[in-house]
Amino acid sequence: MQSNCLIRRLIITLLVILAMALSACGSGQTAQPTAAPQPTAAPQPTAAPQPTAAPQPTAAPQPTTAPAGEPIVVGLMTDNSGLLAIYGPMLERGFTLGLEYATNGTNQVAGREIRVVVKDTASNPETGVSLAREAIESDGADVLVGSPSSPVALAISAVAAENKIVYIAAPAATPALTGDNFNIYTFRAGRTSVQDALTMSAALLQTGKKFIQIAQDNAFGRGSAGAFYATVKALGGEFVLNDTAEGAGTVFAPPDTTDFTPYINQLLDSGAEVLIVTWSGTGFVPMFQQMQQLGVFDVMTVATGFGDNQTMVNGYADAIGSVGVSVYHYSLFDNPVNNWLIERHKAEYGVPPDLFTESGFNAAIMLVKALEQTNGDPAADGLIAALEGMTFEGPKGTYTVRAEDHVLLQPMTLVRLLNTNDPDFKFFELVTLFTPEQTAPPCAVPAELNRCK
Repeated sequence: MQSNCLIRRLIITLLVILAMALSACGSGQTAQPTAAPQPTAAPQPTAAPQPTAAPQPTAAPQPTTAPAGEPIVVGLMTDNSGLLAIYGPMLERGFTLGLEYATNGTNQVAGREIRVVVKDTASNPETGVSLAREAIESDGADVLVGSPSSPVALAISAVAAENKIVYIAAPAATPALTGDNFNIYTFRAGRTSVQDALTMSAALLQTGKKFIQIAQDNAFGRGSAGAFYATVKALGGEFVLNDTAEGAGTVFAPPDTTDFTPYINQLLDSGAEVLIVTWSGTGFVPMFQQMQQLGVFDVMTVATGFGDNQTMVNGYADAIGSVGVSVYHYSLFDNPVNNWLIERHKAEYGVPPDLFTESGFNAAIMLVKALEQTNGDPAADGLIAALEGMTFEGPKGTYTVRAEDHVLLQPMTLVRLLNTNDPDFKFFELVTLFTPEQTAPPCAVPAELNRCK
């Protein structure tokens, strides 16, 4: 009996031990699923494909070159609805054809497409600032180009400097862009009004010594008036009204003027022998018509920068025989680049290129040549280095970007107006073709920047 009891107790003890062992295995098995989530969480190393994030090195080529195929975005700051709306299409067409010419029709550099976003600044500096920022922040613009209006161009130049991107200014002519308001990000693709003054002043002094000017009261008008004032006085001429650096011997009128009578009367009362006119946009036509009606052409020589083809037809009939500056006229240059531009422009738009087509075309050539040197990288440092000192062939011949102030040295023409009714807009005869060196303006960058040689 006792042995049976012992056997029973032994069996019970073994069963208890076995149950405890099984229980321990069971809790171990339950613990593994609980611990198993850690491997499920441990796939964080699998999610830790920081190797997947590591493709940032592939994106990191942005300093050198953005991924192949990613477009280079250009914000083209034009004017299609403001006072200078007649010039916007010229700029746009020139830039479009310039890209075609410079890229051999591919519209690409280093495998990257050049994508253009067009912004209508409406001749308004505030609008220009807003749209320049929009181009950079919303459209991803790497470079800015334009605009026709000098006040707008000055405003855009500041935005470009703020954002450290290159701005190629065209066709705005205010000297301040590459003078008093100089910044390293802004380059010219057109002339400055100082180059206009140097082209025209010597010829005008052969027609009289007593001068007066009429100009728009804005950055373009004041810059141009100041340039003519300094140049004429340096050559021995005198101004008979407002003869101070600030007055610039000039009658200033608002850009939106339509009735010029009070301003023209000041010109007539001055006793001047030579009148220099600085104006851009639609006001040119009524001003010239009113000057003719009031007898200005009968008592003084009138000199100006000659306008676009349609303005010549509509507003210059009474100026036949006068001489002046032509910023660009397609009929004056016979070279491979200009001939290509004439042919393509006629084929594409049905008319020859116009006054500011050339500066848009230049801007495209400058941009493409610079991007070729940086292997398609539009970052400012590389483009600045490529643009400073650049020489290229364009519609007027050989151009050079002067390194110290980013002025575009270029051939300039003094012409005589022969007619305003030629069906092909062949209005002029060439009086003098000036070399880039002959009309190179003095460097006017502020002295503290220590750039002028």
